Amino acid sequence: MQLIRIRTDDELMWYKDIWDEILAAEVNDNPFIEFAWFYNWWQIVGRRARVELYAVEENGHIIAFFPFTVRLRWGIRIYSFTGENIANYSGVVAKKEWLLPAITFVFNQLIERHKHVIFSFHGLLESKESTKVIEQYFVERQLHPSIFRVVTPYLAFHDIDFQKHFNQRRKMHGVDRRERKLRNLGSLTRAVPSQDELWQMFRLFDRRWAKKLDTSDFTKGKKRDFFERLTLLKGEALQVEVDALVFENQWIAFTYGICCRGRYVTYALAHEPTFNIFGPGRLVNQEIIKRTFSENYHLFDMSIGYEPYKFDWRSSIDFTRRMLVGSGTKRAKLLVGHYSLKARIKEMLKGNYRVVEWKRNTLGQLRYLVKYGKVKDWLEYGQLFVEKFIRFKQVDLYELSPSDSVTPHRPVGDLFEELSIQEAMQLDDEEIISLFYKGYTIFKDSFAETNKIAFALHAVNWRVDELQIVEALPKQTYFLTYDVYKNIDIITAFFQKMKPAQTLWVTASFWQWRKRKRLLQLGYKRISRMKHFKCARYERNHVEKYTESGGDVHSVH
Repeated sequence: MQLIRIRTDDELMWYKDIWDEILAAEVNDNPFIEFAWFYNWWQIVGRRARVELYAVEENGHIIAFFPFTVRLRWGIRIYSFTGENIANYSGVVAKKEWLLPAITFVFNQLIERHKHVIFSFHGLLESKESTKVIEQYFVERQLHPSIFRVVTPYLAFHDIDFQKHFNQRRKMHGVDRRERKLRNLGSLTRAVPSQDELWQMFRLFDRRWAKKLDTSDFTKGKKRDFFERLTLLKGEALQVEVDALVFENQWIAFTYGICCRGRYVTYALAHEPTFNIFGPGRLVNQEIIKRTFSENYHLFDMSIGYEPYKFDWRSSIDFTRRMLVGSGTKRAKLLVGHYSLKARIKEMLKGNYRVVEWKRNTLGQLRYLVKYGKVKDWLEYGQLFVEKFIRFKQVDLYELSPSDSVTPHRPVGDLFEELSIQEAMQLDDEEIISLFYKGYTIFKDSFAETNKIAFALHAVNWRVDELQIVEALPKQTYFLTYDVYKNIDIITAFFQKMKPAQTLWVTASFWQWRKRKRLLQLGYKRISRMKHFKCARYERNHVEKYTESGGDVHSVH
């Protein structure tokens, strides 16, 4: 056997057909070892990386490729497969019968040449033959590898009754109900974007992760150029498929999938934060699962990670390994021990989804506040933090029947008109979009220059979100919400003109003493008071009813 060093991407092009033929013969479905992936990575992202790409020749024929990146520490050469921080999986490019001979030859050569060597291999799928052979090599040489695993859920279409599986899973977490609500509000479609629309994908990803900690750098610098370049690939086994979930001509979610010979790998997924309550990420995920099944893919790979939505859909799980092993010298063993300790801690933390969520959300929120937060944002964050340990809430419920109203001092005319969800989307406010989800009819000021919300009405339920109360309204009653204190007299008069025979309910919290005073002046009567107190683990809830018309209020949940 002979080891050939390929030093430039131009030189690599001479080997493209051989590389592709090897993977085609093996029916490879790992897109991250395809020639198109590596070549474009080397051209765009890996320019400054120390790449050592080897081809193995046997009797005049190339039988394998080993794409490594190398770094030095303590005089030790650390070999990794290329794309460690960008490729989900890795491996060796070789036919099955040549895997063990090629791996043995290459690794022996590297150890003999450099003596102090560490192999740090990421993304080794346990289901792949190359992973087993690499481990076999180290075990036979008595170089005991440290192995770290992360779960990799997937959906194998040939293992399930798809229609039954799909119908069951789409009902989890009320995804089918959320989809119906969204479709009732407007047009919801799946779209395949053109090349000049991809900026919306990167913009949506940045919006989704603005207040979270993202380590993928999907939209940053050279990586963005690389992912955009992959979408241009034609005629390759590796293909990128971008799917957008479009609501009323606006992207609310997308997936960036990397496909290879019947395997679809979900690489990036993001959704519009203002539509959080509708679960657009889950909606777009189910749409892609349905599409990939209809297009005869055999595997829907949800990629590494413990996110709950992956386990909702998976039919089975694989594991992705990181393998650390040294050449056996004392110096190499010492450094391997250092890296193994870090990797063990990382594996333990990543295996605890609560820790992952805390890092992603809490630390991400703090980072955002440090960079962009105003005094108001810090105060709100401080309040939420304190309320985790001690909290007091008091909310009064008021009723205005048609006979109790007080005539306003000025006419109301047609001051307010209904706000459409298309107009609400321009306001970029998650709270307003959530009102549509909850079934409110929202009104705006008819004569204002902007579509600022004035108030919202519900004809079925009354709710106090801060106390997690949702109760059915009595007949002939509406519930009024949103920040209505300043114009409560005008809003009340407008409601009575619009619904003269209906009763109106409204709430006021403990701190809104001006609002409570004004409600009494307008003829509202307090019908119920709800209290909630929490100190550490102690919680107490109490409800007081002042009249029989207070509805079916029994407790604070």
